[in-house]
Parts: sequence; structure tokens; C-alpha cells
Amino acid sequence: MYRPDAFALESRNEILDVLRRTAFGHLVTHGHELATEAGLTATALPFVVDDELSSVRAHVARANRQWRSIDGGDALLIVASVDAYISPRWYASRDEHGRVVPTWNYELVHVRGTVEIHHAAAWKRAVVTDLTRHNERRVSGFDRSRAWEVADAPAEFIDAQLGAIVGVELHVTSTEAKRKLGQNRPAADRAGAAEGLVGSDRRRDLDTADLMRSLDPG
Repeated sequence: MYRPDAFALESRNEILDVLRRTAFGHLVTHGHELATEAGLTATALPFVVDDELSSVRAHVARANRQWRSIDGGDALLIVASVDAYISPRWYASRDEHGRVVPTWNYELVHVRGTVEIHHAAAWKRAVVTDLTRHNERRVSGFDRSRAWEVADAPAEFIDAQLGAIVGVELHVTSTEAKRKLGQNRPAADRAGAAEGLVGSDRRRDLDTADLMRSLDPG
């Protein structure tokens, strides 16, 4: 990852926050039966991560052949949280000297590790339960008493669903995180960019503006 010092995100707690706030990524692996000419295949999937940032757990469809030859292999999980186009017209610097260009603001985590495939029903039930509980809490207007639980569905139905998936665990060996939100720009430019994004009808623009303002409240 190209990561200038101004944009580097090093704190484990902050990286965990990005991962849990996003909870969805792209698992990229190399060298299996579905490999492209470049030897890479990716699956988009929701995930949960432990407090130590040592294990990321997820699952894929059994029909997705990517899992068949990646056990014990290396993988990269790409997790992108927010992103937005930044127009130079929002910068105060435009009127001061005009030396401005468009850019893109974003927050991104790369998680590298070794894959372990799980077939045990208990392991798969645990990850599905944890995924459900994590994401039910993210639903707008969350009410714990009304949250959906795996046990709410018929047992035989859940058993059949578990049989149709394969557990995937990424044992984390390293992380790289980047938060590029205009830290290299004057405060007036950052404020102008956030204000410009607030006028957008794109959800990701609004989320980017919220994150920019939370990190630069002044």
C-alpha cells in the first residue's frame, strides 16, 4: 500500500474501529482452480474480527470453489470504509492562488494473513451468530428486544443453511491502514471539502464528510 506518513493509520484500536464500522471486505487469494490469468480471485464477504486483531472470521458459499485450494495459503482482505471525490472548487486555496487539483478522500485497511478453512457445524454456527449480532446492532433504530437471532429460524432450516457454507478464518499476520482525508491540506481547505460533500446525495460522500468533521472538529 502506498501510504505517506500524513495518511498512515497505526493505532490498533483505530484500525479495529474501521474494520468493525465497515464489516465487509474483499478476500483476495492466489493460485486455485478459478484463478484468472493473473492468478487472483476475490470474494466479497461480511466478517467479524477479534479484539486482538489476530483473527478475522467469515464464510463463503460451498458452491464458491475459491475455498477449495486456499487452506493454509496467504490472503489479502481489502476493507474500504468511506470514499469521495473532492472537487478543487471547494478549497479556499482555489481563490488564493489557484494551485489546486481534484483528489479522492478515503479510508482503507489491508489485512494480510493465512487462511484456515472450517467445516465443523459448531464453528460455522458461531460465526453466523456473531455476524448476525454484530450487524443487527448496526440497523437503524436498533432495539435489542426486536433484533433477529439465528435461533429465530427453524432449526432444520438453519442446519441446511450451514451445510451450504464453508467457514473461512484469516489468521492475521499484518495490517496496513490509510486514512486520506485531506490532512495535507490547510484547515480551510479541509473544512471547505467537508462542506462541499454535505451537499451531495451520495451516501458515501456524506459518510466521508462525517468522518472528516469528526477528526477535524475545529
